[in-house]
Amino acid sequence: IFGPTGRMENGQRLVLLKQIQAWRGDTHTSVTIKPVIDLNTPLTGQTRKVPAMLREQIILRDRTCVFPRCSHPARGCDIDHVVPWDEHAEAEGRPQPGPTTTGNLAALCRFHHRLKTHSAWRYAMVAPGVFEWTAPHGYRYRRDHTGTTELDPPDPPGIPRPRRR
Repeated sequence: IFGPTGRMENGQRLVLLKQIQAWRGDTHTSVTIKPVIDLNTPLTGQTRKVPAMLREQIILRDRTCVFPRCSHPARGCDIDHVVPWDEHAEAEGRPQPGPTTTGNLAALCRFHHRLKTHSAWRYAMVAPGVFEWTAPHGYRYRRDHTGTTELDPPDPPGIPRPRRR
């Protein structure tokens, strides 16, 4: 009925081919045409550096930084190896423990990437785009496309929670 369409990334809305053609005819408008990326197809890179199409897939899948309650857009995030890439694995004849694959990459804003790298925060991908985080104090959180869920039940009534500094 509508013919070919495209998608505006910022608005997450569909636009008709005629609108895209009109934008292309305007010298003040920049139009970038990208291939469709199937978010369910695992992609792999051969080095630590994340290839452009794999990076785009992670950005589209995660939408935001995957740290609990962070809403920084994934487009401005680092792409992190959930299980770290081992620079010495190949030279030592070992399999790569942290491959550059869809199942081992996540979008983290620079602040949360550094927090994960230099503190006791840890996370794992338990399903595509679903992450379980463990805070230094042991509390656990699930982060997916719907947001953040606390996995640890609240303290029973009448038992005070220890003070945090």
